[in-house]
Amino acid sequence: MADEMDALRVRIEAGEPPVPSRGLRGRIGYYIRRRLYRWLWWQTQQMQALADLAVRRSREETKAIDELSHSIGLLNPRMAQICDAMDALSQRIGRLPQQIQETHHIVLECRRQLRESESRFQQLEATARYTQELEIERTSLRQQVSDASDALNLAERRMAEQIVRENAISMQLGELAQRVEAENTQTEQIAARLSELGLFTHHTRAALSVQERRLSLFIEEARKGLLRPSSDGALQKTVKNHTDHKYDSLYTSFEDTFRGSREEIKSRQSVYLPLLKQHDIGSKQMPILDLGCGRGEWLELLREHDLHAIGLDSNEAMIELCKAIDLEVIQGQALPYLGTMPDASVGAVTAFHMVEHMPFDAVMALVDEMLRVLKSGGLLIVETPNPENLLVAAHTFYLDPTHLKPLPSAMLRFFVEARGFCDVDVRELHPYPDSVRLPEDGKGIASRLNGYFYGPQDYAVIGRRP
Repeated sequence: MADEMDALRVRIEAGEPPVPSRGLRGRIGYYIRRRLYRWLWWQTQQMQALADLAVRRSREETKAIDELSHSIGLLNPRMAQICDAMDALSQRIGRLPQQIQETHHIVLECRRQLRESESRFQQLEATARYTQELEIERTSLRQQVSDASDALNLAERRMAEQIVRENAISMQLGELAQRVEAENTQTEQIAARLSELGLFTHHTRAALSVQERRLSLFIEEARKGLLRPSSDGALQKTVKNHTDHKYDSLYTSFEDTFRGSREEIKSRQSVYLPLLKQHDIGSKQMPILDLGCGRGEWLELLREHDLHAIGLDSNEAMIELCKAIDLEVIQGQALPYLGTMPDASVGAVTAFHMVEHMPFDAVMALVDEMLRVLKSGGLLIVETPNPENLLVAAHTFYLDPTHLKPLPSAMLRFFVEARGFCDVDVRELHPYPDSVRLPEDGKGIASRLNGYFYGPQDYAVIGRRP
């Protein structure tokens, strides 16, 4: 269109009236028309061409808007295609203001030219009394001005329609973005629900496996009793094993409800990974033993980082759950199992939320066994609830009915160091979020209350064998 406008301008500048007819009247008319052609920058044909350009430009923009609306109607409901369509539509919408601005500039230029035409038209009226032909030319010129005004009005109306359509498209884009966000939220909720259902399925399978094994033991004992005289000792052992583990599945469900999700626990325990890598622990020469492995979050996290580890737990249901996700675990009690291990055989021994379930003499025996089985430079990591937090000491600690009593960090650190560990350190963990803390008052009272009630909920004692 810019090239066509330049060509039109050249035609205007180079325009000359037709060859005059012979005679005085013809020469006078030719002289007047030539002066008028040079005074005016446009003629009837040029003005019509300019109007055609404006109409064609408006139609092209209308066609672009129609194509854009058609593209929006063909949006695929799938998320990836919706995003692609939104990007393409946003780019086209981004070009609309520029096109509208260009059209606006054309309209302004036409108005300016109309004003100049009106000024020159007044000059034309001053010379109309000299010739009748000039009167005809003036009538034609007025018609052209009227046509140009109609064309400009039409262009303004269409530009207003384009703005309305642009606003409608913007509203549709907003609604589409809201739908995409709602679908993303629904997808996240479905994924979380599927994760919960998967975990519940694992637990159910573990509980069924435990019950099937117990039933098989009872059936085997009954079969043996039919073939030989009954052994009260074997039957009592079977009954005792059933009694010791009758709450295993219930406690597993309790852990799922109050301990937190697997991802949350793995996120919390990831703070120990740099410590293990710093001491080159986790290879087959320096393996990790996790006592009371529970649902296996720590073992799974170590496997994700290519660290070799084995877990131990007495809960049959949790052992089955760990085996269902291909974790290396053993069922048994901590102290008896440690007693079967050779000296200096592991690189690290970890116990997360285990010692609060044990009496004091068992804790001391556990520390001694840990020191014995660790290699030189091996690490002890014992994590337990922090009783310095009053909410923990007075409430959350007793949510678990198998807890005996809380262990202050200073006491546990002293006994770990006294039994032979070096570089013993206490690391406070998992404070309450800032959203529940009291705002600072400038006097230090709020800070102390935040420490008592909303401080670290757990702590870990970390020691190294010399």
